[in-house]
Amino acid sequence: MTAPERFTRSTAVSLAVATALAVPLLAVAPAAALAAEASAAVKAVVAYDKAHTKKGKAYRIAYLTECVDNPYCLARLEGLKAAAAKYGFTYKIFDANFSPATQAKMVQNALAEKFDGYLFGPAAAQPGCGLYNRLLKPTGKPVVSIDIAMCGDADYTPGLAATLTMQGPMHFDNFLDEAFKSCTGTCKVAAVGGFVGSDLFTYWEGAIKKAAAKYPNVQVVVDEPSNFDPRIALKKIQDAMLAHPDISIIVSSWDDMSRGVEQAVVASGKVPGKDVMIFSGGATKVGVAKVKAGTWASTMAYLPYQESYYGAVALMMALEGKPLNAHIDEALLPEILDTTGTVFITKGNADKYTPNY
Repeated sequence: MTAPERFTRSTAVSLAVATALAVPLLAVAPAAALAAEASAAVKAVVAYDKAHTKKGKAYRIAYLTECVDNPYCLARLEGLKAAAAKYGFTYKIFDANFSPATQAKMVQNALAEKFDGYLFGPAAAQPGCGLYNRLLKPTGKPVVSIDIAMCGDADYTPGLAATLTMQGPMHFDNFLDEAFKSCTGTCKVAAVGGFVGSDLFTYWEGAIKKAAAKYPNVQVVVDEPSNFDPRIALKKIQDAMLAHPDISIIVSSWDDMSRGVEQAVVASGKVPGKDVMIFSGGATKVGVAKVKAGTWASTMAYLPYQESYYGAVALMMALEGKPLNAHIDEALLPEILDTTGTVFITKGNADKYTPNY
């Protein structure tokens, strides 16, 4: 993966699509070829979806998801529903509720029902890797993973029909780089992230450390978990502003938390968007509206709807003998490349982007 904002569409779209559809993509490629491979995978899945006009065989799909009850996961469920309506497959939800132990039981239950394929959202990367290798892979049925990479792989794990990600280490690296490079003098930063111990929080923390090392003029004075909860973010940033009233940048990995961040900034007597710049993640309807109003500096697009929709499309391709066997970087999907051309939604491009959750 490379910086999403630097990707451009190839002039050889038809050739890449034809090649990708005719021959399964290589699971292992030289580092220099990874970006081209990912681009070909995106073009192939989008072309397949555009070409599909009628319902085919009624496949039965197991949706092995880590969650269904927050805005991100609900949007992802809507994407799966839309794909099922178009392609005619049925699905059954096996919800792990973010618990690897529960997910292990859910996978075992799903295997007993002998589905045609599996759409797999790991509750955690390493336990998910074990479930894939020990239980899912031996079935010989196609498996598409979504949300996070597994098995220590940067993106695609060999054997999967496809992997779709939007919040990997490189995505968060780009997020923090975008925020920190906005500092033209010296700046103090406060950061709020998700759940301690989760893969996403680990990625987030790693990105903060990299950005701090790259930009010595930026000092991270507060770095706290806030469990994706606006109330916790409000309290953490209130405390941060009291201890460091000269904080000028706040980074938050989720738009809901950023609502609490904004309240804390206002409560401190500062003006968000003027005295304090807020960089958020999600590009939800609320987040994009805040950016348009100039209250937040930017919000980075996550694509939960497209994640499951194109994940299901990739699964249909595999079931029909045309597996991608590759990584799909969601930052390269048409919802980004054909609108803003970048995952960073700012006041300058927000009118081009339409959030669906």
